[in-house]
Amino acid sequence: MSGLMRSPDINAEGVAHALQLAGDDLRLSTATSDQLNAAAAFLAKALARFEEGPSRDERRFDAVQRLEVAGKAIGAEMRRRAFD
Repeated sequence: MSGLMRSPDINAEGVAHALQLAGDDLRLSTATSDQLNAAAAFLAKALARFEEGPSRDERRFDAVQRLEVAGKAIGAEMRRRAFD
């Protein structure tokens, strides 16, 4: 059973794929609706793990900012498709 991925591994991989998807215009424009929905869900789950409020931790701030930017890019693509 050592080959099975644990939940944190799956979440981390999902977030990594979502960040890559959001950062690549070609992949973003050719992703299926299911891929966009999954990426948005992984990003939302990752953002929910951070507490609300200001932080003095620069790495935490950077991580939240990258998740938010990726989420906005994926959301914009989903909205664009809704009107096509």
